[in-house]
Amino acid sequence: MKAQSCWEGCCSEAASSVRCCSFGERWGRCGAGSAAWRGPPAAAAAFSHTAPGWAQSSSGVKGSQLWTYRTHLDRCAAMLPLQGGPSAAPAALLFYSLFLETTLVLAFNLDTGNVIRKDGEPGSLFGFSLAMHRQLNPDKRLLLIGAPRAPALGKQKARITGGLYKCEITNASNCERIEFDNEEDLRIESKENQWMGVTVQSQGPGGKIVTCAHRYQRRMFVDTPQESRDITGRCYVLSQDLTINKDAEDEGDWNSCEGRARGHEMFGYCQQGLAATFTKDYHYVVFGAPGAYNWKGIVRVEQKNSTLIEMGVFDDGPYEVGDELVPLPANSYLGFSLDSGHRITRGRDLTVVAGAPRANHSGAVVLLRKESDTSHRLLVEHTFYGPGLASSFGYDVVVVDLNGDGWQDIVVGAPQFYMKDRDIGGAVYVYINQAGRWDRVTPVRLHGTKDSMFGLAVENIGDINQDSYEDIAVGAPYDDSGAGKVYIYHGSAQGIKTIPAQILSGKPHNMSLFGYSLAGNMDLDSNSYPDMAVGSLSDSALIYRARPVISIRRAVKVSPREIDLTIKNCESSICFTVDACFTYKANHASYNPRLTISYTVEADGERRKQGLPSRAMFLNKFHTDTDYQFNGTLDLRGQKQESCVKITAKLKDNIKDKMRSIPIEVSAEILGIKRQKVRNGLPLLMPILDSSQPSKDVIEVNFVKEGCGSDHVCRSNLKMEYKLYYKPNNQEKYTELLPTEKNVPVFHLNYEKKDLALWVRVNNMNGDDAYEAKLVGSFPDVASYSGVRSQQPTPIICTANQNGSQADCELGNPFKSNSKTTFYIILSTAGMTLDTTEIDIDLQLQTTSVQDNLASVKVKVKVIIELPLSVSGEASPNQVSFGGVVKGESAMKTEEEIGSLINYTFRINNVWKTLTSPVKASLHIQWPKFNKNGKWLLYLVKISSTGPQEILCSPESEINSLKHIRESSASRTKREIGERKPVSKMSSLSGKNKVLSCGKDIKCVELSCPLQGLDGTAVELRSRLWNSTFIEDYASLSHLEIVVKASLVLHGQPKNMILKTPDTKVKVTVSPEGAVAQHTGVPWWIILVAVLAGILILALLVFLLWKCGFFKRSKRDDSVPRYHAVRIRKETPEYKDGTVKLDAFERKQWMTSWIDNESYS
Repeated sequence: MKAQSCWEGCCSEAASSVRCCSFGERWGRCGAGSAAWRGPPAAAAAFSHTAPGWAQSSSGVKGSQLWTYRTHLDRCAAMLPLQGGPSAAPAALLFYSLFLETTLVLAFNLDTGNVIRKDGEPGSLFGFSLAMHRQLNPDKRLLLIGAPRAPALGKQKARITGGLYKCEITNASNCERIEFDNEEDLRIESKENQWMGVTVQSQGPGGKIVTCAHRYQRRMFVDTPQESRDITGRCYVLSQDLTINKDAEDEGDWNSCEGRARGHEMFGYCQQGLAATFTKDYHYVVFGAPGAYNWKGIVRVEQKNSTLIEMGVFDDGPYEVGDELVPLPANSYLGFSLDSGHRITRGRDLTVVAGAPRANHSGAVVLLRKESDTSHRLLVEHTFYGPGLASSFGYDVVVVDLNGDGWQDIVVGAPQFYMKDRDIGGAVYVYINQAGRWDRVTPVRLHGTKDSMFGLAVENIGDINQDSYEDIAVGAPYDDSGAGKVYIYHGSAQGIKTIPAQILSGKPHNMSLFGYSLAGNMDLDSNSYPDMAVGSLSDSALIYRARPVISIRRAVKVSPREIDLTIKNCESSICFTVDACFTYKANHASYNPRLTISYTVEADGERRKQGLPSRAMFLNKFHTDTDYQFNGTLDLRGQKQESCVKITAKLKDNIKDKMRSIPIEVSAEILGIKRQKVRNGLPLLMPILDSSQPSKDVIEVNFVKEGCGSDHVCRSNLKMEYKLYYKPNNQEKYTELLPTEKNVPVFHLNYEKKDLALWVRVNNMNGDDAYEAKLVGSFPDVASYSGVRSQQPTPIICTANQNGSQADCELGNPFKSNSKTTFYIILSTAGMTLDTTEIDIDLQLQTTSVQDNLASVKVKVKVIIELPLSVSGEASPNQVSFGGVVKGESAMKTEEEIGSLINYTFRINNVWKTLTSPVKASLHIQWPKFNKNGKWLLYLVKISSTGPQEILCSPESEINSLKHIRESSASRTKREIGERKPVSKMSSLSGKNKVLSCGKDIKCVELSCPLQGLDGTAVELRSRLWNSTFIEDYASLSHLEIVVKASLVLHGQPKNMILKTPDTKVKVTVSPEGAVAQHTGVPWWIILVAVLAGILILALLVFLLWKCGFFKRSKRDDSVPRYHAVRIRKETPEYKDGTVKLDAFERKQWMTSWIDNESYS
């Protein structure tokens, strides 16, 4: 028979169920010689009918090998390890092997620097199970380690039997094997691969030990065709000194399945001892047999303590649950894990907690109790069901009081729990007891990382940090890529603390599958703190000793508590002192060593975290210390022995923050410990500070505050008003922006308005002094901070960042009560672009005084951009005439024959070049082409331009539309040869005039000229006045005006953009040839009226001067000064011959007297 067909015959998948055959069925179908048997060599050598389907798999741990069941049906493989034959291996306890990585690292009081390592024989699975034990006589503290694949003892016939080792708490790694079960009768039993040491438990100090071999086999009809084997399993109970007292009734081997109904449907494969434990009252030993009743499983409670007999209780047990009494299906594995305790369901009653990790394909945990004193049955009180498919809920269970309320809580491991699309690999469910009412309990779920098998082992490790709450450890052996990790969780008044207090890793110790087994809740090194042991599948186990947990208490005070800035108490400075006293307390009064601590005193910690300098500096500090820190050391001689230190600090000069107190932080760390007597050759462990206590004490140094309330609390009342102004160029006057309908100010940005001003008024009416009062403004890039203007006696100082996006304006320190200030914040508009539609400004008043209503003020400004683009036009000449003879269109050959030449020039003007460079625009010209009778008015000959690029106007068909007329460079109208007929005589003109514009009397076409540049671009239009039309239709008028309109049009113009002067009109005056002089001269009546008006004004002026006495002649006495005279040098003419001629004296009319004989002239 082929292996595949053999397996398919035993395990086939139907539409709704999967049926896997039992060991007996596989043996009967496949036979000993079938190729389907792939058992390990040791199993094949031991007996001829090894269970099928077992294949060898390397564990990667120091050469040890695991035997796992290979099958193409995972659903079958999940349950087969317990159904397998004698060669079934640790896969019976692993189910699925998954790997993961993790990065979390925490540490508390389990010492990781002085770990005790115990190594076993390679391949023995040394460390598969662990238990801590204390002998009382002699007093020894031991770690018991199971090695289920250890070699057989000397008298045993098997090669691999497994065994139990005892390890003393020393640094030596060697351990001693405990000798028991050292005989074997192959006629009735087989101990090959019996896995002795698969579980081990201690009753406690001075108590007994139970260890089991769940694959122990009972043989019948050996060496006959009817030979059979029953995998019943067997356990041993040892005395406190690890021996077997044959006189003690409860010591020796225990095999409750032996002698009972055989077959896998009953007790033939019960595998007793896969889990075993003692009850907390030490009266009973509890065994799990998950293979009984077609692997449904049973739990059996046996009397152990002989004191019951002494008390007169002769018939106490055994108690058992199984078969129809358990509401679980076959293949549930009830009894796979066990624990017990009182005050779980009914006060002081005993309750057994049993795991069934394959119940309903997800797992379950069953709470059992004795039915009555007269019955030997265990009844189910409550059942917890697993959360998801194949999560192995109940793989391990532990009873622990996490919240210290006296009721026992339950912790359940589900190592194969997973959640889709989440990195979760295993879970632990924590049920906090509600006074026995489990139906009201919602569990707390702890998660492991992906593929870590988190929860494969859970253990009550006692109150490891001595905070009055028991703690737990959770193993995740496949964490960290298979190195394994153990997570420590602390209990609390609220239950479990979901963040692990410490994480232990096997990687630093070069171990694999670290955390496969756990043991704790016993003090091994006599320091009053329980220690913990961690096993692995790498033939090694580690002992972690718990460090004592202490708390350093600090008493700190400062003097003076309030600093008066006006009083200098330290020469020219202000000083204060810090007095700090230290003591320590341990949770055990017996722990009383001398400690050396280091302390640190720091000032203004919060300010320094914000990058601000400290306001205080310490004196007499070490040169290596910073000015805000003081470090030192002290010796604490024992618990409650106080040591103190006094430190002086000085206040720095010119501090700004005078409102907030100066926090002084005092912290301490353990620096060393005086050497004590070494116990068991182990190094002394350094105590650790209690993590639940604050790491530092903070005391505040306050300032004496003036202008505050009687409670020394300053409650300011800062309020702010604001308005928006703008300032034209080269002016100092500000003009307020007017709001729109929605009460939003509008800023019209043009080349004349460059600065935006924010008028701000801040007052502190009816409030206390506002310390460190300031206004913080946040500005956009398009309106960045430029400066501040203030006319107050005390100027406002604003400090801005590099790009002007924020400015802090100091209002005063303090800003006094009932004071106010007004200033302007100038904002630059240089960053504005055509895309700027609004400006958002945030204004925030700040103060260190108490004020709750200091909400930020949002300022919004709408921006309208006025483009300073304009178009100007001119016509050359601006006056033309018509006359001559009428000539038809077809008779014309050159443009001179059309009429007078008129050149139009339209120029684009831009006085704000930088802003409008990205604007796209075009020039639109309304060209007067025909009159209302459809006759030509202005004939467009050519369009040219000046600028960076040539401008092409459209439609091009309007340019020289009569293709037979040739252009000419002549500037005058050529006269026809021959006799001309005058248009009319001067006397025949009506004296009327007319304006020809588009839409009224003439028909226009629109010329569109896209502009390539917006500065200095000019469009020139060369045209001819259609002489014949004016002779025929307008000869009776004295003159006409033809209006040509040009306008600028923006393309894709934003809503916030407008043109200031978008269009222009150009007028040309047209007159008949005979009326030009009349039109150009001034009319005679205007000249007459002007002459008469001038004469009238002159007469009026003369009259006014006469009335004022302007024409009245002054008298001599009135006109000549009476008391002033001028002396003039005497005139002495001189001749060529040197003689002097004297003239006769001439009397001057203005002289006042002639007393002086000297001459005057």
